Amino acid sequence: MAPVAFDCVQLVFVRAGSAITFSEFGAHPVRVGDVVALAANTLCGSELEGSFTVTTLYLDGDYIVDQVFWQNAAVLADRLDARDFADELYCEAAQILHLGENRVGMLSPWLDELVVLTGDVDQS
Repeated sequence: MAPVAFDCVQLVFVRAGSAITFSEFGAHPVRVGDVVALAANTLCGSELEGSFTVTTLYLDGDYIVDQVFWQNAAVLADRLDARDFADELYCEAAQILHLGENRVGMLSPWLDELVVLTGDVDQS
């Protein structure tokens, strides 16, 4: 898959298989139990190693800033402070989080429900 960038934050949950992801952050292997977190406008592609199943969440940046604000409202003055705080917390454009197969498995029912709620199910 060729590198592509989106104007939103992406969380890519690897549910089956493995691949090599590549972008400006280099090439890194991902496998079941990993989550690839990509900032908006971050190019990322992958080279699959056999069959590969992911669920990708596309999150609006303003939504994330609102969540950071409300979760830290006791110490933040406004959403501008929340944006700066979020930029400090999530300074890397691409991260691979190793949650483990069991933890991603625990998230699977919620991920499946989100897919159903979007009505955009790809059965290929």
